[in-house]
Amino acid sequence: MKRIWLSFQQIKRAVAIASVLSVCIINPINAQPLPNRGADNVSSLRQIHFNSPDLTGRGRPGDRKSAASRGQCHLGNSSESLYALIPDTNLGLTVDGHPTFWFYFPDQVSKFHSMKFALWSEKGQKIYETTYQAATIQPGVVSIPVPETAPVLEQNQNYNWILTAYCEDPQQASDPTDPQKVRVRGSIQRITPTPELEQELKAAVTPREQAYLYAQKGVWFNALTILGNLRRTETGNGTLDTDWTNLLSDIGLNEISQKPIVECCRASSN
Repeated sequence: MKRIWLSFQQIKRAVAIASVLSVCIINPINAQPLPNRGADNVSSLRQIHFNSPDLTGRGRPGDRKSAASRGQCHLGNSSESLYALIPDTNLGLTVDGHPTFWFYFPDQVSKFHSMKFALWSEKGQKIYETTYQAATIQPGVVSIPVPETAPVLEQNQNYNWILTAYCEDPQQASDPTDPQKVRVRGSIQRITPTPELEQELKAAVTPREQAYLYAQKGVWFNALTILGNLRRTETGNGTLDTDWTNLLSDIGLNEISQKPIVECCRASSN
């Protein structure tokens, strides 16, 4: 009798196990799948590179590397020049009405007396102008945002800008009409994002994903500003360091990619 009882218990267990398995097969919705972590992080694994757009006929003459108006102000070799962080076409795109501009101030920035940044429309309308005293300037990569109080850049319009570094007090120069200075200059165009880009940006989970999308679409200023701000706040992030190096190397400014991002200067006038 004992042997028969044990067999009966085994049969009950087998039936119970079979019942559970049949429920799982028939009703798989109750099963909890493992999360697909790889899918969530696909965009974070993609390297950021700048896809240069075709801007034929849209650019203006410019200089992203400083050139001296007169010899005394020259700062020496390329690693010690004033740079604008823009493509070599001297024209960059943005979707912002109040964009942010980025520059590299060299180690010899203390030789400057002051700096003036100016932005204006192709019709000559002044959008923004500000002056910085050299005492408030640190060497490194800096950003100069156009404040919300300035006129909004119109879509599909070109604007010109210039950053002038004075090596002497312009008011006391031997030739007030041509004080010793170096400068960088270029153009910016505000574009209307395509519906496709707008949808992709809405679906982006992180700022880095947005930077990736802007870089792929050739929107230089937005890609640069997002990455620059991320790198400034998340120091030591190897992924962001690589992104920053890739982006600047793509436009031929790899020597600037290792420079520190520092807080900019205090404006003395607008």
